[in-house]
Amino acid sequence: MHTRRPACDPAKSNAVDALLHSRGFAAQDFEVAEDRSREIADSLGLPSGAVTVRRHSTGDERMYAAGIGSTWYAALSADLDEGEFGEAR
Repeated sequence: MHTRRPACDPAKSNAVDALLHSRGFAAQDFEVAEDRSREIADSLGLPSGAVTVRRHSTGDERMYAAGIGSTWYAALSADLDEGEFGEAR
């Protein structure tokens, strides 16, 4: 059974919101969820599950490796800069 929950503690959530705002995006337009189930980790070959980021207004969604030492935050930043979630409004 997959368990999706907020991806990060309040401090990290605030950092994601700040990242989105710094790129001109509305944080409320995004959902960030984490799946740490063994099933998803094994099926994707990830050590600790995945973080999924979805933009509601466009339906764009990306999945990043989660866990200690992961770089999902930096990858999200790069994807925003490269237009992977569409244009900021």
